[in-house]
This record gives sequence, structure tokens and C-alpha cells, in this order.
Amino acid sequence: MKTRPFSYVLKIFSILFLFAAFSFSCSGDNSKEPDSNTSLAKLKITPKQCKEPWLHSEGNTLENKVQNYLKTLNIKLKGFENITPKDVVMCEACEICSGPTITIKVDKTHVDRLIKEGFSLVPN
Repeated sequence: MKTRPFSYVLKIFSILFLFAAFSFSCSGDNSKEPDSNTSLAKLKITPKQCKEPWLHSEGNTLENKVQNYLKTLNIKLKGFENITPKDVVMCEACEICSGPTITIKVDKTHVDRLIKEGFSLVPN
């Protein structure tokens, strides 16, 4: 039986290791959320003051309240922006003035549900 030199065996193992490492790195991790915005939808809402759907949700900030409100609908908030103009005056009379204007990003599968809740789809 002819034995192979150690360097030959080392080269074979190196090639196998590189092949395995390359295959693993190219396979990717399918458990990650999609990085592109193709699976997300952007929606907007400007409810009447004191009629915000998140009015009674817990939270220290508007974003926290909206996030907790969406949780009650089993929707995960993926993006939030308060786009209320700075010069808007709020009054204490309910249903007279507009509340804050916000945009949110959520998975596209939730668009119909949020439109029923008063949101509108923002075109790309």
C-alpha cells in the first residue's frame, strides 16, 4: 500500500474546508427578515384630535403608543415617522382639530386591515 505525503493530505483537507466554507457562506440565513423594502408598505394617518386609534394605548412617546396599538392588532411596526407640521396648533376641543400626522411601515399583508382602521397607503 502506497502512503501519501502529509502535504498532499493537508492540501485535500484545505480544499474540502474551503469548499465547505464557501458553500455555507453562499447558502445564506433564511431566518433573517427581508432587507429590502419590497415586503413593506408605508401608510399614513391624520386622525381627528382625541380620536386617534392609539389614544388609550400605553407608551411614553407617540411612537411607543402607536407600536403598542399595532401589537393589539398583531402587527409589528417596522418604521415610524411623525410628520406633523411644526406650525399646527392643537386645541382642547375634541374632534375639531387634526391630530398628529404619522407614517408607519408594516408588512404588506396588513395593508387592508390598516386601511379599515383609517390609514391610507402612501405610494412609493
